[in-house]
Amino acid sequence: MSWKSLLENTEQHRVAGHYQVIKFTPNLIAQETFNIGIVFHDSEDNRHVRMLKNAKAFECLYGKEGAAQVQNMLNYAKDIAEKLGDTVIASPHLSYSAPLFTQGLTIDQILSSLYGQYINLICDHMEIQSTQRQSINTDSLRKKLFKDLRKANPEGFKDILREDPFIIGGDSKVEINMPIWKHGDIFKNNFFGTLVSADFIPEAYLGYNLDTLGAMNLQTACEISGGKSRAGFFIYCPTPDNSDISEENYTNIIKHINKTSNNVKYMADRTNIPLKFVQSDDLKKLYEDILNFTYA
Repeated sequence: MSWKSLLENTEQHRVAGHYQVIKFTPNLIAQETFNIGIVFHDSEDNRHVRMLKNAKAFECLYGKEGAAQVQNMLNYAKDIAEKLGDTVIASPHLSYSAPLFTQGLTIDQILSSLYGQYINLICDHMEIQSTQRQSINTDSLRKKLFKDLRKANPEGFKDILREDPFIIGGDSKVEINMPIWKHGDIFKNNFFGTLVSADFIPEAYLGYNLDTLGAMNLQTACEISGGKSRAGFFIYCPTPDNSDISEENYTNIIKHINKTSNNVKYMADRTNIPLKFVQSDDLKKLYEDILNFTYA
């Protein structure tokens, strides 16, 4: 079975298509570019657009008057994307990224996940909120994981650990952010896994790590593997007993984890992929579970 047939097998998912990122370049000389929206083209050639909600994040760069002009450009870019698509770029300040394949359970899930992944202009009050406590983020978790696994087996993990997102596929290309990826031969012991942190209180950060970095990439990998792999979803989640997270915030985090894990388990079951799901507040145990997963 070819990569192309795996990627284009629409029977395995509810919604599939290609997406592009809408980019805005305020100063053509400086060439500083901001991601301001997502366009998703479904299999029936319908366009679905999600734009940056407002231009408030630009106030710190251009002041209120400059942000008002950016808001006009946001409205204009949304109108162009919905009515004319990417075939007409009516302003040199707007551009589209190359189309990439993606898929998911619903159009809203796809747009929400892509928005969280690419539209990272965050208002000042969220930045302040995120720095009020010292959380362990996903990037830090993965860096330590890579170090520990390479120390345990330098040669064995040389071609399995992926520090950066990578693109696979033939004519239909898809980008995957998957730190553990062994998929060289569909008839051998292949596996893939991800590690994310749930050590966040703001819903925006929690959703980005659990749903965008974690669930969306796992769901895509399940579709691509064609039932010939096993999957691992590993989540670090501190408790009120060993962190400064309150009981109320911890309850909200667990609710989000349960919702995310249910979506991933549903996709794994539907694609006949064994899923190992581990949630732990013990980093040492979590890394041991991942090591055992790769050796199984």
